[in-house]
Amino acid sequence: MNCLDFRRQLMADPMARDTGLQAHEDDCPGCASFARGLRAQEIKLRNLLCGVSPPEGMSERIQLAARFEQRSATQQRWWYGAAAGVLLAIGVSMAGLWTTVVERGDQALALSVLNHIEDEASHLREAHPVTATRVKSVFGRFGATLDEDIGPIHFVAECLMRQRNGVHLVMPGKMGPVTVFYMPGEMASAALPVRSDRFEGRIVPTAWGSVAVVGEAGEPVQELGERLAAAVRWPEPARSADSGLIGAGVLATLDIAQQKDS
Repeated sequence: MNCLDFRRQLMADPMARDTGLQAHEDDCPGCASFARGLRAQEIKLRNLLCGVSPPEGMSERIQLAARFEQRSATQQRWWYGAAAGVLLAIGVSMAGLWTTVVERGDQALALSVLNHIEDEASHLREAHPVTATRVKSVFGRFGATLDEDIGPIHFVAECLMRQRNGVHLVMPGKMGPVTVFYMPGEMASAALPVRSDRFEGRIVPTAWGSVAVVGEAGEPVQELGERLAAAVRWPEPARSADSGLIGAGVLATLDIAQQKDS
């Protein structure tokens, strides 16, 4: 054992007395002197500590502090858990709220379509075909063009649906008259059913808005809706004819007048 190892071990435990330490201490006067001084300090320190009585109630205060620290840690964990639970609940609620908002928006659109049909039910009785030129003219107001023949049309006009202008068609179907609304800018989250006691239909989402096809109960509207949506080419992005309520009323009046003249 060298002097460095001897002093390192003795600093860790001044009262240590193993064979290796004792042999080096006997052979090295310098380390022996160091060991004597270190042991003397250790003895004085122990005597001082043994002569000091702890303050009254020290044990109870230590135990109380330990219990308080444990309780604080428990409460902190509880608060962390509660906060995490609240954040999770908020996240779930927001997701549910967003889903509800979307669903209610879709339901409102379907209801608006039904209300519009009932408010203008007189158009369902139109029996005179409209010329292809007139149909193209109404779509042309929106910059839209017909890529294919969409079949016989008995009524066509520009109409206002939920503060947006669009195209209102009535065409013959298998079960009776079919109402079609081309609604640029009216975005639907998915294909939507439209149902009432009398009518049955579907709203088809497109890149530029949506198309509503509604007929009498039993009308095969799904295939018809997809065909009608693909038959008209709309500008990208769709240009909604935002002429306002007054302008829409004037245009609708002119359309009806022209319809009667044709």
